[in-house]
Amino acid sequence: MMDKFELQKLRDLPIEGVAERLGLQVARHKCLCPFHADTHPSLSFCVRRNTCRCFVCGAGGGTIDLVMRYLNKDFREACRW
Repeated sequence: MMDKFELQKLRDLPIEGVAERLGLQVARHKCLCPFHADTHPSLSFCVRRNTCRCFVCGAGGGTIDLVMRYLNKDFREACRW
């Protein structure tokens, strides 16, 4: 099990970098949303809050949430990734 410090380090990873590592093409703090059929970039990244949100399907959250949803992993597996 992880301690709070390790968990916070994962949450503090730059979300755009995590998205790119997942294979998403981020440009100007946006990318195509992988959670619905997207033709115009609707997944927006807020660097200041280190979160993302799709303004079409409502998907969003922090770094761990993005990994969990994109890779279909539970919390522990997403943290290990």
